[in-house]
Amino acid sequence: MLKALLSATLGGALAIAPLSAPRAHEIYTGVHGKNGQLCCGGNDCAATSYREQGGRFEFLTRESRWIAIPSDRITFLPIPGDPPSDDSHRAHLCYRHATDEDREGGYSFNVFEDIYLYCAFIPPGST
Repeated sequence: MLKALLSATLGGALAIAPLSAPRAHEIYTGVHGKNGQLCCGGNDCAATSYREQGGRFEFLTRESRWIAIPSDRITFLPIPGDPPSDDSHRAHLCYRHATDEDREGGYSFNVFEDIYLYCAFIPPGST
């Protein structure tokens, strides 16, 4: 009986787990950046941290690297549906890895180091 109960509980938890990841990413659905472009193409966005040094903003990438993003490319607005956080340096960064075509083509203004930036957000009250 205990084995059946544990199997049912674990099976239920495993069935729910895959649903939680997409829901967490849904807060980015329909969010646009400063240039009017949609920010997210599926897994491009994530909550992260930022730091400010001498009027420059740096965001921590998913690869644990600090990338400088100019303030004119940052949206200082909340992401709808973003849960409240006590992290005073919470931010959101939406990007993919930059390609050689990105660097050489007409989209080089979106390339910062090795990322192709879609959107960067710092919620009000975080700065």
